[in-house]
Amino acid sequence: MQLFKQAKKLTCFLLASTTLLAQATLPDPLDPREVAHMTIEQRMEHGQKIREEMEKATPQERRAFREKMRIKMHALSTDEHKALHEKMRSEWHSLTPEQKDQHKKERKAMMDLLTPQERKEMREERRKAIGKLSPEERKKWHDEIQKSSRRG
Repeated sequence: MQLFKQAKKLTCFLLASTTLLAQATLPDPLDPREVAHMTIEQRMEHGQKIREEMEKATPQERRAFREKMRIKMHALSTDEHKALHEKMRSEWHSLTPEQKDQHKKERKAMMDLLTPQERKEMREERRKAIGKLSPEERKKWHDEIQKSSRRG
C-alpha cells in the first residue's frame, strides 16, 4: 500500500512537471527599452519568432505573455514611455510603404491566430484602458489613430 502511494505521488509529480514544461513555449517579453534600441530588421525578426511561438501557445499562455508585456510597459516612467513612443513613431514614418505593408500583414496574422474569445478580451482591455484616459488624452489618441490610418 505504501509503495502504491509513493508511485501515485511520483506519477502526479511527473505529470505536473511535463505539463509545465509543455506550456513553457513563450519566452518572457523583452524590455521595451531593449526593443526600442533594436534596428527595424531586428524587431521584425524578433516579432516573427514571437508569432511562431504564439501559434504553438495556448490562449492562457498568450494571455500571460500579454500581461507580462503590459507589466513591463507600466514599469516605465511617463517620460520613458513618451520618449519610446516618439522614437517608435518616427521610425514608423521612416519605413518604406513595403515595410509598412509587411508589418501590417504580420500584425493581422498575429490577430488571426487568436481565438474569438481572446480578441473579445483584448477589445475589452483596450476599451478599459481608453476609458482611463483624460478627455484630452483620449482625443489626442483618437486623432493620432485617425491620422495614421489615413496615411496608411
